[in-house]
Formats: sequence, structure tokens, C-alpha cells
Amino acid sequence: MKVTVCEMSDDENDFIADWSDLTVHLDQNKPDLLLLPEMPFSKWIASEKKVNEESKANSVAKHETWMAKLEQLNARHIVYSKPVIAGDKFLNTAFVYEKDSGHFKIHTKSFFPEEPFFWEETWFDHEEVKTFELLAIGGMKIGVLLCTEMWFTDYARQYGKQGIDILLCPRATEIASVDRWIRCGQTLAILSGAYCLSSNRSGQSDHSFKWGGSGWIAEPMSGNLHCITTSQEKFITMEIDITKSRKAKNEYPFHVKGY
Repeated sequence: MKVTVCEMSDDENDFIADWSDLTVHLDQNKPDLLLLPEMPFSKWIASEKKVNEESKANSVAKHETWMAKLEQLNARHIVYSKPVIAGDKFLNTAFVYEKDSGHFKIHTKSFFPEEPFFWEETWFDHEEVKTFELLAIGGMKIGVLLCTEMWFTDYARQYGKQGIDILLCPRATEIASVDRWIRCGQTLAILSGAYCLSSNRSGQSDHSFKWGGSGWIAEPMSGNLHCITTSQEKFITMEIDITKSRKAKNEYPFHVKGY
């Protein structure tokens, strides 16, 4: 199957240009799965510590407006996250859009940073129960770890026990920490016994903040990188063989008692 990872600009005008280029790339490659960055359809909402209810509503509205354009993309499955207002809760939830079938919830973010430019614990709420369950769709089993959740590696192992084929990690991470995020993704490919895919924001944001870009595809068990996106190559589509993920479940460390 063919999968696409990407990096998309935080600046709204640059994002529109990226979207146009992404549309062309997808028309040329026609992937089975596209992964978008974390909450990609509006500027990063958690950059300011003071919560603004109007900003929440605007971010939700912008993401909903972009859904019609998302559905027109030439990809069979598209995984993304978006802000959701559910009663008195403000959530960051990952979904998958399946062509001709609709949007399906995968997972709501459970772990948040609380530091300059990433005041997510202040902005976002938790669901009553943390859930990390696979979604079987299109002949594959997918699971999501949203950005900071990647560091809670037991959940990658839990996904592996459930038989995951592809671990999807939408990110919003800065340029200064790129190397350690890549190493984390490689580790998760080993721990889950699955392909690890990640897409991220890129470019410059407010206050001269620089996003890290660097989407990747990492191979099951070895963690070897098939590719990393760059500012010159923002979209990469590659063939992967998900039978490698399934065979990995019979290899070390999965056969270790108690793993």
C-alpha cells in the first residue's frame, strides 16, 4: 500500500500554497493513506497561556470549514486531528476520513505539555477515560499517538499487543527538538512492531517561533527510516508492506514472556 507523510506551514497563507501543492502530489501518487499534522487547519492555538473562548470557537470553525476540501483529496484514507467542543470540554481528537464512507473517531489526546508556546494542559480537557484502541479500516489496523503522547511508550507496546499495522503520530513540534522526536518515532516502530508515520507543522509562527517539519516513515522492528520530509520536499509518498508489521509480532521483543 502507498502512504503519504507531510509537513504543512503554520502560516495560513503559506498553508494554502502547501495545500495546493499537496493536492497535486496526491493526484500524481494516489495514496491509500495520508497523514496530516496535529490540528493543521488553523494557527497553533496553545501558543498563549491565557485561554480565549473566541479563539477556541474560531479554531473549531476553521477546521470544520476545511473538511469539505479534505474530502476532495485524492487519498483513500486521511488521518488528522481537530479541536472539538463537547459540552464544556475542549478536546483534541484524531479522526480518519475514508472515501465514500465518512469520518471516524480514532482517539482523543490524553497527555499535554505545559510550557511556553505549548500551554495545552491549560487549553485542553481530558476525556473521562483514556482510551488507546485500534481502528480496523480498509484492511489495516491503525492507532494514533498525538504528539506528546509518543513519549508514553507503553501505549505503543499496548497497540502492538492489539496487532497494529500502522502507528500514526501527528505532531506540532519545534525545530530545536527535531532529532529527539525522530529517535522517538524510530523507537516506537520497534516497540509497536508497526510502521510509525509522522507529519508535522513547518515554517515560522508568531514570536519568531520555528516549527520542526520532518515528517517520517519508520519501519517495524528495525526502526529504520524510509524517509524524512524537508522544506524542499514537503510531501513524500512511499510503498509499505504491512505484512512486515504482522510478521514483527512474532519476533523479539514480542515473544518475550510478559512483554
